[in-house]
Amino acid sequence: MRAFIYLAAALAALPLAAAAQPQIDPTAGPRAAFLRYDDGWRRLDAAAIAATLAPDVDWTNSIGLRILGRPKVQDFLIGLFKQPSFRAGTPGKLVIHAIRMLGPDAALVLSAEDTYGQRVWNTGQTVPVQHTNELTVLQRQSGTWLIVTDLTSDESHGI
Repeated sequence: MRAFIYLAAALAALPLAAAAQPQIDPTAGPRAAFLRYDDGWRRLDAAAIAATLAPDVDWTNSIGLRILGRPKVQDFLIGLFKQPSFRAGTPGKLVIHAIRMLGPDAALVLSAEDTYGQRVWNTGQTVPVQHTNELTVLQRQSGTWLIVTDLTSDESHGI
């Protein structure tokens, strides 16, 4: 009888034990990977950015240049970061509007950021505030969240 009482008490405690378990945020991995990507941009570190990309990444910048593959993106960024007009702006705060899980191993990050004092690459004209939106798709590959698609869009200032 005593064993029955212990068993009943243990079974009654199961829902409480399950409720006490910490809830795992499914967006934590994609968020951390995206923040590493953003940190690489803030440091203008092409290698750090490339480390967050899938080998076959599909990457499109704000003027519509589409680059396929991690090595090609990294090479492009190395050249871009050498341009004085690109380095002229000061990035503002990153805003993550949403992280949408598309499944257990895929996520979509919608983000925005303002850049202050950015110069237009072909005219040198300064844009007071450049509003940028970004749509980033991440996929867990071999346990690591990597960017598989990134699409950036700058708000036009008529420049």
